[in-house]
Amino acid sequence: MIECELFRRHVGVLVDGELDPTTQIEFERHLERCSACAELLAFETTYRGYVRDAMAVPAAPPRLHARVLENLRQTAPPADGVRVVPLRLRYALPLAGAAALALAAGVVDRGRDVEQAGVAALEDVVRLQSARLPADVSVDPRPDESAPVQRVSSYFQGKVEFPVRPAEFVGRDVRLIGARLSNVRERRAAALYYELQGGRRLTVVVTDANVAAGIEGARRQGVVVRDVQGYPVGVRTHGGLTYAFTGDVDRETLARLAASARVRY
Repeated sequence: MIECELFRRHVGVLVDGELDPTTQIEFERHLERCSACAELLAFETTYRGYVRDAMAVPAAPPRLHARVLENLRQTAPPADGVRVVPLRLRYALPLAGAAALALAAGVVDRGRDVEQAGVAALEDVVRLQSARLPADVSVDPRPDESAPVQRVSSYFQGKVEFPVRPAEFVGRDVRLIGARLSNVRERRAAALYYELQGGRRLTVVVTDANVAAGIEGARRQGVVVRDVQGYPVGVRTHGGLTYAFTGDVDRETLARLAASARVRY
């Protein structure tokens, strides 16, 4: 949990929308329990709104705007032969050429953009594993094997726009120990924490974002596996949702774990 001093120091960044998704969630949680910081945020938001309004430049009347543009178009070249071209016209031809080039390479660029967006989403998944953030809801082993799964599913009701059903690993020594509300890019997601034999940690992130689209990597038993920032990440889809797996294991072990995961409906 963040402290008031840290919130006050970075409240301007929060108002400007420049916090990363995980930190923003921490700030929002702090606001839920701290009325003083909530009041400071309201003041800062109002104050910055007044400043923006005061600095706004009024638009020129339409007739004046049209007359200035017409004069720029009709300006004769000066005596030294240097022709001043209005900014809009100056870039018209280069932009047309760039547009034609973009159309020619459109398929490649779109594929690259999708792939880069997928990798960025996987980096968010890896950060959830490496940051070791505490769980919002913890579960303890109970005689009824389904109880921890039901408790975690209930926690996320109303917090995300999709049903969260934790993965279960049949025949493997993997235990669900907790979960946390988080983000993958701009979308809310569920981070599920598991404990492996030897105390190693496995993180499974559930999201309705199509993270798997465009991701290149080794495919094994329906799981796409890729190395991201020193961690193996396995991605698979189930029931219209994306499950991303990463943890303190090697690539082969992670691929087997991801392939063996089952979701109870």
